[in-house]
Amino acid sequence: MKWKRIAAAVSVCALFLLIFVPVKTCIVLESLKQESKDVLVPLPSSEEREFSILYTHSIHLSDVLETYKADEESNIVQTTLVYEDTAIGMPGGAAGEEVFERTEGGKYKISNMNRTFPHIDISIGQVAANHRFIYNEKVYRLADYFEEGTLIRMSVQKQSLFQLWKGVILNG
Repeated sequence: MKWKRIAAAVSVCALFLLIFVPVKTCIVLESLKQESKDVLVPLPSSEEREFSILYTHSIHLSDVLETYKADEESNIVQTTLVYEDTAIGMPGGAAGEEVFERTEGGKYKISNMNRTFPHIDISIGQVAANHRFIYNEKVYRLADYFEEGTLIRMSVQKQSLFQLWKGVILNG
């Protein structure tokens, strides 16, 4: 009888750990002001950890593509920036080891970037921005998941099975 109680207690503890201990690395998009479900993008352990944010610049009304990768320390590293206009709000060149060039399509591109962030805050545009999250060649319009005007935080975090169950999963 005593062994059955011990086995039951061990089983309950193991189940608790399985459900509530963070184990899966995800890109987490969470609202900083409004009550909403977190949007979670499960990442492979070491393979493709690259993703992008595409938006329409509010002044130039042209698309801007920012490409990132998740590093092993749960940081977000910006690797590339592609845009159409060097006017207000956009860089006119590269810094340090970065490479500034024009693409065949006439866009400006800064590559070889290595800008590291613990998180990135994004204000979901209300007028023209049309923020989109791109992962594994699939495009997700952020306004489909968060109200326009919402401030969201993008970060890389380990999530438990319970957190994955509660959130909205984007499977690239």
